[in-house]
Amino acid sequence: MGSMKYFYFGFGGFIGFMCGMLIQMLIYAVERSGNRVLTQAGRGDYGAIGKGLLVLYEGLPYMGIVLGVLLVRYMFRKDIEKQGSGKGSSGSSDRG
Repeated sequence: MGSMKYFYFGFGGFIGFMCGMLIQMLIYAVERSGNRVLTQAGRGDYGAIGKGLLVLYEGLPYMGIVLGVLLVRYMFRKDIEKQGSGKGSSGSSDRG
């Protein structure tokens, strides 16, 4: 039963990664259509903020993994705690 939480976390990470990739592909499609949003940001028109946006753009899928795992942890906290509470805990009944 304890391995289900890893399934939850893995699924959340997968969905987060896919959402990050989708957003990245949408921005790439906007760039190819002729609206140079990120290209102009990285050239120096926007300074450090533009270069920071480029770094965030490149890391979107990885941030999606982290945010997906955190979201699953927040949403399914009660289910995950229920699964973990029955295994290996030494309660007062074990003490003599």
